[in-house]
Amino acid sequence: MAKKKSVSARSSKAKKASRPAARKAAAKRTAPKKAAKKPAARKPAARPAPRKPAARNEPLRALARKIVDLTVSGNDDATLALYADGVESVEQGMPAMSGIEAIRQKFAMWRGMVTDSRWTARNVWVDGNSIAIEWVGTVTRAADGKVVDLCEVAVHDIENGKIVRERFYYDPAALRS
Repeated sequence: MAKKKSVSARSSKAKKASRPAARKAAAKRTAPKKAAKKPAARKPAARPAPRKPAARNEPLRALARKIVDLTVSGNDDATLALYADGVESVEQGMPAMSGIEAIRQKFAMWRGMVTDSRWTARNVWVDGNSIAIEWVGTVTRAADGKVVDLCEVAVHDIENGKIVRERFYYDPAALRS
């Protein structure tokens, strides 16, 4: 006949077996808590290097700078050198003009309409064979001496380094007395 173990014997073995686990649990409860790890700071994503303008557009960009410089300085003779012989020019509310002589007459008409004008290029865009310039101007009308602000967008089409077509977009009412 097998000997029955007493209840107290079984419990003491269970206690012995569970002592290491109990010690570990007690150690965890009483051990100082480790500081929570902070997530590593994320480095900002590297920005791509700015694109350099295509070399093929550099002559067009240089021409755009020249248009701006000559317009700001009011140098009509130097500006005329930027146009192709058969240039077409379109102004708001006027029929299209063709040729260098028409541009010269347009410049003379402008000088007769205003006594002073100051221009600032707000934005200049170069794309394909076109230059677009957003202008902000302060103009003194010759008829009444009134100073008015004139915002304009000029679009120049370029072939062989010369302006072959230009269009000007503005509110012509600003120039009327």
